[in-house]
Amino acid sequence: MQIHTMAVRMIVISSLLAAGILLNGCSDKGKGGTPPPPEVSVVTIQTKPVPITTELPGRTSAHLIAEVRPQVDGIIQKRFFTEGTNVRAGQVLFQIDASLYQAVFDNAKASLARSEANLSTIQLKAARLKELLAEKAVSQQDYDDAAAALKQTLADIQFGKASVEAARINLQHTTITAPISGRIGRSNFTEGALVTTHQPQPLATIQQLDPMYVDVTQSTAEILRLRRQLQEGRFEISKKNLGGVRLILEDNLEYPWTGTLQFQDITVDPTTGSVILRMVFPNPKGILLPGMFIRTVIQ
Repeated sequence: MQIHTMAVRMIVISSLLAAGILLNGCSDKGKGGTPPPPEVSVVTIQTKPVPITTELPGRTSAHLIAEVRPQVDGIIQKRFFTEGTNVRAGQVLFQIDASLYQAVFDNAKASLARSEANLSTIQLKAARLKELLAEKAVSQQDYDDAAAALKQTLADIQFGKASVEAARINLQHTTITAPISGRIGRSNFTEGALVTTHQPQPLATIQQLDPMYVDVTQSTAEILRLRRQLQEGRFEISKKNLGGVRLILEDNLEYPWTGTLQFQDITVDPTTGSVILRMVFPNPKGILLPGMFIRTVIQ
């Protein structure tokens, strides 16, 4: 009897456990419900141009360079500029001793004045002898001598004018002026130094730094490859970006102004197999200096 009671009790407990599990499963299913469908994003594929850029190393150079050289020989008496400053075209830079050239100029003017003073007398004499020759009052030789003297005097006047002009130019060259506007470097000669027209070293050098040139090299193999791809239609040139060049400075910072491609050299360097490309960049702040190593980014 006791065994029967325990069996009945085990059956009741098992039934209760099974019912609890079923109720728990139904409760969870009703609470969660059907899961929502997953979100799917849609991307529309579009074609857009991708710029092709080329990075080339190069160096900067001045837009204009002028060497200041003496046109006459002499001693430098005075220097009128401060080294490393900006000068204007026509500004006086040096003064060479002009005493000898002033004397030559004065002598040339005096010789010209003497020839011009004799001209009127010789002209009157030649005219008078011409009239007398018509009257058979003088010989032909006398008239020929007077006519030759007149021609000689006229030639002396022309020579005198040329001598005065040459002396004036030499005298003017004793005052040395700046041929261009720009920044002048150090002076290679001091006051009291003797300078000559054929000396190898200039007195100073002036460089114009705005705008600036940037010369880079590109291999001919790369140029031929780009041309072939252009002909095959693998890319096209955009007029919007054509000629736009960016500059990376030596400190790896980008230069704030863009430049333009000015020209491509037509001669290939036989030792490197490359050609020179020249860019022009504005330089209003004087950031770029001649001889700087830079990198250009051509798009």
